[in-house]
Amino acid sequence: MQKCRVCGQNITPFFSLGKIPLVNTFLKRNQLKKEIRYDLTVAFCKECYLVQLTKDISPSKLFKNYIYFSSTSKSLIEYFGKTAKYLAKKLGLNKKSLVLEIASNDGILLAFFKQMGIGILGIDPAVNVARVANKKGIKTIPEFFNYRFAKKLKAKKVEADLVYGANVLAHVPKIVDFAKGVNTVLKPKGTAIFEFPYLKGLLEGKFDIIYHEHVFYYSLIALKNLFIKANLEIYNVELTKAQGGSLRIYVCHKQAFPIRKSVFKLVEVEQKMGFDKINTYKRMNRNVKKLKRDLIARLKKIKREGKTIAAYSAPAKGNILLNYFGVNNNFLEYIVDKAKEKQGLYTPGTHMLVYPPEKIAEQIPDYLLVLCWNITDEIVKQLSWYKRKGGKFLIPVPQLKVI
Repeated sequence: MQKCRVCGQNITPFFSLGKIPLVNTFLKRNQLKKEIRYDLTVAFCKECYLVQLTKDISPSKLFKNYIYFSSTSKSLIEYFGKTAKYLAKKLGLNKKSLVLEIASNDGILLAFFKQMGIGILGIDPAVNVARVANKKGIKTIPEFFNYRFAKKLKAKKVEADLVYGANVLAHVPKIVDFAKGVNTVLKPKGTAIFEFPYLKGLLEGKFDIIYHEHVFYYSLIALKNLFIKANLEIYNVELTKAQGGSLRIYVCHKQAFPIRKSVFKLVEVEQKMGFDKINTYKRMNRNVKKLKRDLIARLKKIKREGKTIAAYSAPAKGNILLNYFGVNNNFLEYIVDKAKEKQGLYTPGTHMLVYPPEKIAEQIPDYLLVLCWNITDEIVKQLSWYKRKGGKFLIPVPQLKVI
């Protein structure tokens, strides 16, 4: 039986996607027959309440050459701009402060802190992405962040007023070691802030946040148990709309700050919702199966009517949906994505050639299946001309709807 990565107790599987390819690995034509699939099963720890994958893949295999660039999304740029201003004011950051971002990607957030005159340092393991950030003047070290690396930074007198990580906490298999690294580089009165898709989303039908990069799916009660292992504690928490519903936690050295009411309130809510009980998670199977039936039935109906469907965007969550639901060119005419790094390559598992968005104007489909459903408003606004021509948007998650 698999053991919990935090407390070492047995974990109980409750949902499986079967074997799925790496959903951020796009392929050239000569790689299609060599593609490898890996098990994707989620389990629950009854001891510390942590939801996690039963198996993980080496981070170096997943992240050393990453194809995702945050700056391709206009809504993300706006979000991080607002976040930087909000956190700078809330934490009283100034020109003497240092913001250290873990998994800083192409520097989308750090650029805003730099504009405010605040010191910045990015850490990101993807060499190609770090290179892009450095070219933009965002100092970025291409390394994995862990306790060993944190000690090297500390030896060079690197200590941060703010350690920040967006969508990184779920990606690190050796998470206790990671947390100890955060403790090491955080100033005595510093704050570490992490944002990530909230576990509640799984129970609302957002199953497509499950993929190999996401080793963990966090609730606040599980996170409290995790940070205790690194002599840290959560002193504040906020819910945000990012990624279709995220949790933002504020972490400090023990007793550095008083714990806010928000923490106690959310713990109480989670306990009432049963986040500490396996039966709560088992209900997810029924929800996802219904979602699959609804979408496949709608796609078949559209095809019977002689209408055409294309897919918009090929994010990790979209590739999970396509693979698990069995949606490929049997339903779709083509798929487009804004990221030039994906164009001309084939989608993982479903092996559809990725076109630039201009393809939509050349070959207008009756329906667009929006796989980046978490930024639906941005997409509908961008493609207002398509809607004026009678096109319709299919939003598959968390419940199927047509716009």
